[in-house]
Amino acid sequence: MRLAAPVVRELALETGETVHLSEFSAGALLTVLVELSAKANRVNVDVGQVLPLHGTASGIAFLAASRLEVVGAYLEKPLQAFTAHTMTGPNTLAKAIAFAAASGYSRSSQGFEDGVHSIGAAILGADGQPVGTLSIASPVSRVDDAVAASQGEAAIRAARLISARLTGEA
Repeated sequence: MRLAAPVVRELALETGETVHLSEFSAGALLTVLVELSAKANRVNVDVGQVLPLHGTASGIAFLAASRLEVVGAYLEKPLQAFTAHTMTGPNTLAKAIAFAAASGYSRSSQGFEDGVHSIGAAILGADGQPVGTLSIASPVSRVDDAVAASQGEAAIRAARLISARLTGEA
């Protein structure tokens, strides 16, 4: 986490939005580091918050970087709805995972909490498998496709830097 904190802080400053880092634990993502946006209208994320894989950009990014058997097993589970926008159908979720795998970042609009848009990117361990994720959370009113793409590129850069520091390559 020490290695990630400056990267998370810088990404929050660059985007002006809340950035959080999560570690994979017991089948979900556990939020371990949060840098809140300085804006009054911001998304609040708490350290210790557990994020489901199918309802968040963080989780979708994690699945996109995971082995096919991990994804297949997850898609066979019942998927709980958290909002009216949560992806609960395996085919819909599979498409979001495929988008994230192709683009390097995931996108979730109101999948876990109404009014929240998130961008996520996986943090990889030395074996190339995901160990956690980095996410940018914004009020949905501030995000369009151009902002999402820009945040996606920024999240990819930051996640790659954290991955490199974690594995001793940076």
